[in-house]
Amino acid sequence: MSDRSEIKSPSCSAALLTPRGRGAVATIRVHGESPSLITSINACFHAVNKKPWEQQPVNRIVYGLWGDANSEDLVLCRLDNNTVDIHCHGGLAAIDRILQDLQTQGCVINSSQELARKTERMLEAELQETVAAATTYRAAEILLRQSQGLLRAAFESLLPDTNTSFLPEQYQSRIQNLLHWDSLGLHLTSPWRVVLAGRPNVGKSSLINALLGYDRSIVFDEAGTTRDVLTANTAIEGWPFQFSDTAGLREQAAPLEAEGIQRAEQVLNEADCRVILIDTSQSVHPDDQRLLSQWSDSVVVAHKVDLPQCWDATLPERALFVSSKTNAGIDALLNHLVKRLVPEVPDKKTAIPVTRRQIELLHQAAEALREVDHQNYDTLIRQLLFED
Repeated sequence: MSDRSEIKSPSCSAALLTPRGRGAVATIRVHGESPSLITSINACFHAVNKKPWEQQPVNRIVYGLWGDANSEDLVLCRLDNNTVDIHCHGGLAAIDRILQDLQTQGCVINSSQELARKTERMLEAELQETVAAATTYRAAEILLRQSQGLLRAAFESLLPDTNTSFLPEQYQSRIQNLLHWDSLGLHLTSPWRVVLAGRPNVGKSSLINALLGYDRSIVFDEAGTTRDVLTANTAIEGWPFQFSDTAGLREQAAPLEAEGIQRAEQVLNEADCRVILIDTSQSVHPDDQRLLSQWSDSVVVAHKVDLPQCWDATLPERALFVSSKTNAGIDALLNHLVKRLVPEVPDKKTAIPVTRRQIELLHQAAEALREVDHQNYDTLIRQLLFED
């Protein structure tokens, strides 16, 4: 830490913006009143151009050293008179050292969410939290566009115009356009849940391994091997997916296996999409017919098509023929899942509600319009914008 540390700056806050862990580069944001911010940065940072921080241009990347002893090479960028981004080595030691130095200067260390709430309007802070929660580039890109004013503009368009007559149907149409994307909006930060189910030993574990591209589930030729729900996250065409490998479903099962079956059925009820596997190398079984009847909206996979076929009943027309051993049909299955769960892709100008709070308030506002309750409608839209 620098020796120039006598003056404290109690009105500064600092937060790590990037996820903790080993990475190439980490970003720490420091925000505060100008005199305090300048004092904190000048106490620790030595720019190679020899200029004090207050003389550095806005939006200019400045290279320098952090601290006097065991100096850390890094770059800073002054976003405005009250905000500085520090870009340093992504290792935990460098991050913790810089945060500790800032704390010694009097900066309060916050989470990125806490800092956003201090520095941004509440809606923007809420949207920044969703960007941080994204797990794929495609989801992050959509969320970032929402946070850059697209969603605020859509919400502000729902406020009644005091200069014109109030037309409920016009605002109702705008709300329904937003709610059209509610499922996609929520799944940008929470993956679509796809659950594999079928009789014991139909190859669910082998299929989930083939879908993921690596061994996540145990594969063993004994009925009832999977007794718990195993999950793994991945991305398909840039969309976040979670696959679950469940216990084999059958009428007759030992007590321990039956508990796994009960958990599997619970997960199936909560799934966004169910995939029923049929082992076509075996003759039809009553449990197969029960599953197909019970989960009639499921994606049906005719599995183990690399083996001699013994299935002696009519398969559903929608069945996809797949082999986990040869990977035959795997790409077709993945494409089918994407089209089923993401049937439409929004363009870059589409506003999308992305939190349960936003979606619930939009539903309530739509109901207020149907009840011709204009005052409640106005209140709900202002809550949506954090103005009430």
